[in-house]
Amino acid sequence: MNGTYSTYVKYAKVVADIGFLSATICCSILIYLTIFKVKRNFGSYTYLLVLFPALGIFFATLEIVLYPNVFHHDASYVFYSTSRPFGLGKDAVTIALGFYGVVYAFTVSMLSVQFLYRYWAIFRETKLLYFKGWRFFIWIIYSSFFGFLWGYGLVLFNELDEYSRSYINESMREKFGIDVAELSGTCLVAYTPDNSVRWWNVFATLNMSFVASVQYTLIIYCAVRMYLGMDAKIQMLSASLRVLHRQFFKTLVLQMVSPTITLFAPALLIIYLPLFNLKIDLPTGIFLCAFTLYPAMDSMIVVYVVKDYRKAVRSTFKDCITPIYSWLTRGEANQKEQRTRSNDIPLS
Repeated sequence: MNGTYSTYVKYAKVVADIGFLSATICCSILIYLTIFKVKRNFGSYTYLLVLFPALGIFFATLEIVLYPNVFHHDASYVFYSTSRPFGLGKDAVTIALGFYGVVYAFTVSMLSVQFLYRYWAIFRETKLLYFKGWRFFIWIIYSSFFGFLWGYGLVLFNELDEYSRSYINESMREKFGIDVAELSGTCLVAYTPDNSVRWWNVFATLNMSFVASVQYTLIIYCAVRMYLGMDAKIQMLSASLRVLHRQFFKTLVLQMVSPTITLFAPALLIIYLPLFNLKIDLPTGIFLCAFTLYPAMDSMIVVYVVKDYRKAVRSTFKDCITPIYSWLTRGEANQKEQRTRSNDIPLS
């Protein structure tokens, strides 16, 4: 790949690699602490505390397998990959990019489910029944539905056609040295040459807007209701439960801010920019890589804010250090004993 923007692609791959490494380490730590070290029983919320970081690892893995990229040219964007993982063909990689969109929207939907759980835990505790046992799969189906809606709409409405190929081909050759005919991906071109709206392509933007607005509206609603009414509601609870609810609320607030920066804002920039028909070329794939940084951030937010996890980290650290310290002190004691014995040997 040669072109004036090829350097940005290399930067994007470096960010994706960093995101994968950090997500794997941080999310694995959170899963380990949740299953083996945290003593408090969080009830069915434990499912979310394990599922979400596991999903983060999978999402980051998919990122480095596909290395997806985005390029904006005037009234268009192309979402593509030059990778051919596992020997997949061009069309198979395009479908894999659609699956990437499915996992992205599934992740965002599961985030809104976490907010709904915390809201119900405070204001509608009887509704937590829907998170227990087989009913937990309701939320898997919920998130899968919106994930499918996003991913399928991406591939269906933004299929590369002759007009979109001709629209972006020259810029892709000049900026990246890529022949669009060999490209795996999807493309949105918002307007025709006479500035009419290409509604089939724009339906992709409307579809994504619907998915994102449903999840973000649910997140904002639950967050605002908890902020306004949580203190009065939790007064009837024990002191330890009040502290725990406040800690989880702080966690969710940070979990709202961090995905706004790393998940929502980059996606909105990518899907809405073509509608303004600005005469610019932008390698916006570098923003796409912010997605992979989110899982690690989310895991560290939970560990940092919730006291039970901080205790578990200290306990784990102590469990690791104690044997090493014992081995070192035992070795030092043995050396002193040997020196003492050698000094006690009579000289003749």
